[in-house]
Amino acid sequence: MKKYEKMLVAIKNEDFNCFGEKGDWLYIASKKDTKKRLFRLPSYIYFFVSLNQERMPSEIGVVKKINGNITARELAELDYVTRNEDISLLNDETVKEYEWFLEKVNSQPEHTPMAVTWFEKILPKKEKELRVHKKFFTGLTNKEKKALFED
Repeated sequence: MKKYEKMLVAIKNEDFNCFGEKGDWLYIASKKDTKKRLFRLPSYIYFFVSLNQERMPSEIGVVKKINGNITARELAELDYVTRNEDISLLNDETVKEYEWFLEKVNSQPEHTPMAVTWFEKILPKKEKELRVHKKFFTGLTNKEKKALFED
């Protein structure tokens, strides 16, 4: 199984709806996760949660190199443990979703802010899928971006 050296981490900044502790690993929220009444988002924007027992929500995360590396299966197991779900329910199909997430994160350079949004297709049939993508901050100076995403 492929090993990855980057992970999406929280930045802890309530102005940007990021409530996970700085440095917490993030993953796309499951259907059962909530924003804990901390913030509201437009319907097309989704959120990440920290991979610990609190599962705090964050609208954005930042790509960082981690000590060592991680596989999609290890990430899936960590997510299942923090959701209090049985690890034996993991199958290859589920692990592929975590692999997809890690591919997206590792394709970006370090210190890149990322978000997750719903992408809706109407034709040929109505479909909704989640997209993990780079987030642009046009209203911030380079110095502000550096302080927010690189420290």
